[in-house]
Amino acid sequence: MATLVRPPDPHPWLNVVEYPFLTHAHDTGEGWMSYVDEGRGRPIVFVHGAPTWSFCWRKLIRSLRGEYRCIAPDHLGFGLSDKSENIDYSPPAHYRRLEGLLDKLDVRDVTLVVHDYGGPIGLNWAMEHPGRVREIVIFNTWMWSLKEDKVARQLSRMFGSSINRFYYRVLPASPGFFLPVLFADRYRVPRFTRQQYLMPFIRQRERLGAYTAAEDLLRFSPWYQSLWERVDELRRFPSLLLWGMEDISLNEESLDRWREALPEARVGRLQRAARYAMDDMPVRTLEEFRFFLS
Repeated sequence: MATLVRPPDPHPWLNVVEYPFLTHAHDTGEGWMSYVDEGRGRPIVFVHGAPTWSFCWRKLIRSLRGEYRCIAPDHLGFGLSDKSENIDYSPPAHYRRLEGLLDKLDVRDVTLVVHDYGGPIGLNWAMEHPGRVREIVIFNTWMWSLKEDKVARQLSRMFGSSINRFYYRVLPASPGFFLPVLFADRYRVPRFTRQQYLMPFIRQRERLGAYTAAEDLLRFSPWYQSLWERVDELRRFPSLLLWGMEDISLNEESLDRWREALPEARVGRLQRAARYAMDDMPVRTLEEFRFFLS
């Protein structure tokens, strides 16, 4: 039986109307991983990206928990999970902890949903545990080396700067400069929603996990590329590519790469959505999702 991660009100900023879920805790051995486990039925596992947390899945979970068991963890360093300075925040470590949680929950016949930085982490689990996966849903993400990617190189230089490292880690407003460009139109997204995305990263030590994710885009290119060399293993699963077409970096070229790798995948192009299609076009996103599940 999972234990509660929090007393009645551990995060005064948490909007329990938008995020009305009971959170649970998994002891990873490195820190407590918070996760949502809502509803009953066939399991759907949602794996978030960076710099975000399970809040991005809230609308899908609220809509689907009447028919499915919806599981959405926060990686360590993100959301409501622990954010110690002594945690390994590398992508392989996030994968190892996700594997530990899903082993504990013993989920099978899983619909796996991945997004952004969570893509290679979650898809690695699918390739390592194919007998436990029913189908996969891929939002804007990658699973290949980013050494030749212009945006990734720019981010690597920016985050490698000692000045920017100080600015991002120390000044509380810094995460807010990165989030708006991930929406197709930030003014369509309510201000309180944008605040909920940012609140887990307000204090200096709370930003280390998200910062490390950006630093590791190029550093772990060999790991990402090793996964891409196995991408044919994903062809065994029915797949949905659900793509925000206004994404400034994971754009149509990235979608085409996935389409070539998974030629049988269903494709949902969301023309007025960017990286956060779940907020940019929630109704259309849910429609595509339900059609695929049916």
